[in-house]
Amino acid sequence: MKRTRIVPVITGIVLVLSFHAGWAQDARIKNQVDVQDRVLEGPVDPERYILGPYDRLLINLMGPEPRTFSLAVLPEGEVFLPGIGAIRADGLSLTEFRDVLTEKVDTYFKNIEIFCYLEVPRTFRVFVTGEVERPGAVEASAVQRVSNAIESAGGIRASGSSRTVMIERNRDTLHVDMARFRLLGDFEKNPFLRSGDRIHVPVGGMHATIRGPVNRPGYYEIVPGESVRDLLDLAGGFRSDAVVDSVLVGRTDSGGLMRTFAVTSPRFGIELQDRDEIGIYNLEGNKRRVYVFGAFESPGRYYLSPGEHLAELLVRVGKIDDMADLENAALERKNGDIIKLDLVDYLSPDPKKNLELQDGDVLGMSRKDDRVRVGGEVQQPEGFPHMNDWTVAKYIGMAGGPTKDGSMNRIDIYSPDGVKRKASADSRPNRGDVIIVKRSRSRIFGTLVSGIVQLGAVVITIIVLSR
Repeated sequence: MKRTRIVPVITGIVLVLSFHAGWAQDARIKNQVDVQDRVLEGPVDPERYILGPYDRLLINLMGPEPRTFSLAVLPEGEVFLPGIGAIRADGLSLTEFRDVLTEKVDTYFKNIEIFCYLEVPRTFRVFVTGEVERPGAVEASAVQRVSNAIESAGGIRASGSSRTVMIERNRDTLHVDMARFRLLGDFEKNPFLRSGDRIHVPVGGMHATIRGPVNRPGYYEIVPGESVRDLLDLAGGFRSDAVVDSVLVGRTDSGGLMRTFAVTSPRFGIELQDRDEIGIYNLEGNKRRVYVFGAFESPGRYYLSPGEHLAELLVRVGKIDDMADLENAALERKNGDIIKLDLVDYLSPDPKKNLELQDGDVLGMSRKDDRVRVGGEVQQPEGFPHMNDWTVAKYIGMAGGPTKDGSMNRIDIYSPDGVKRKASADSRPNRGDVIIVKRSRSRIFGTLVSGIVQLGAVVITIIVLSR
C-alpha cells in the first residue's frame, strides 16, 4: 500500500477528526461484537473485495497523536472523511480505494501516514428464485458466495439444476456450476455475492449415470456439449481396479431401444446424450461377467457362475421397471451378434427354453414408448403423451388438425412392431402407436389429372416442332 512518511504533522486535521473519536470508539465496540457472528472462509483478499454501501472501514492516521476512526461507506457509495470530504468507494476494490484515499489526503495535507482496512463487511439482500425450497430474499454479505445464498433459501430442489445456475448482476448474466464447485473445488464456478444480485435456479435438464470402479459412481446432471471425459471428472476419475482404456456406453435410440457400444480412451471426448449410462470395466481376475442396462432396478455388472442362464440372471437382477418393454429386449455378444429377446419367456426358469450366458454379454432393455405420434398430412407433426380416453381425432387436433390436402377419412395407425391398421376419428390408439393422416382421394386425383394435362402439352409441342 502507498504510504506518506513525513515527520512533522499538521495538527489541523487531528483537531477536526478528534470530534469523532468518542462515537467511533463506540461504533468499533459494536462492530467487533457483530463480526463475531460472521464466518469467513479465509482472509479477505483486498485485490478482489469490492466495496459497497455500508461496508465499514477502519482508518488509522499515524503521527505524534495517532487517531483511529471507523467510517462507513454511505448509501450513495462514498466515504466522508472529516477535513477532506467525500471519497468515492462504491465499485472499487479495497486496494484501489486505499490508493485513492492516500492520493486524496496528500492533496490537502502532507506529513500524515494512512492505513485503511476493512473492519466489517456489509450485509444486503439478494433474491433467489426458481427451483429452491424457499424462493425469495435472503440476507447475505460480500464475503459470502452464491452457494451460501442458495443454502439460505433452503437448497436446490430435486427438480432443479445445480449445473446451470444464473446470476443477474447489473446488466450481465453470469453462469454458475454448483456441481463443479462442490465436487472439484472450482471457486470460479461459485463467485462472491454483490448487492443487487438475483440468483435463478432453473429446472434440471439432461442426466447420465456412471457405474463401476470410479470414485463417485452415481446419477449426474450433464449440460449440452459435455463428454464421457467430463462425466469421468465429475465422478472423481477411475479407481485403481478399473480398466482405463475403454468404457461401455448404453444409449436409448430414437425408437426407444437401448443400444450399447464400447468407447476407447481416444474417443472419450464423444458427446453425452440424455439418459446415457456409462459402465466401467473391472480388472478383477478373469471372472466371467455380463452387463445389464436399461429398465432394471439394479443395472450394472454381474459376475456369472458356471453354466448360468438368462432366467437365473433375471432373478438376481431383481425388480423390473413397470414400463419396461419386455418384448423388445436384446442381448449383444462380444463378437457383435445381437439376439432379440422377449423376456416374458425367461421370467420363469424353464429348462426347455433358456439361454446360456457368455462372458462379456450385454443385456439391454428400454422402457415402453409412452407417447403417441401424429404424422402425415397434419399441420404440426409431433408426439403426445398417451391418454386412455383420447381418440384419434383428439391427437390430430393436438397436431393442429389436417392440412388442406389431408383427409379425416383416410387414417392409418402403425403399432411399434410396424403392423398397420385402418382407423377412424373415433378410434383409440395404443401406447407407442403412430397415427398417419393420408391425402384425400380428390387431391390425389387432381394432382394426377394435372400431371396428365402437362404431359399432353409436352407431347403436342414435340409433334408440332417435328413437322
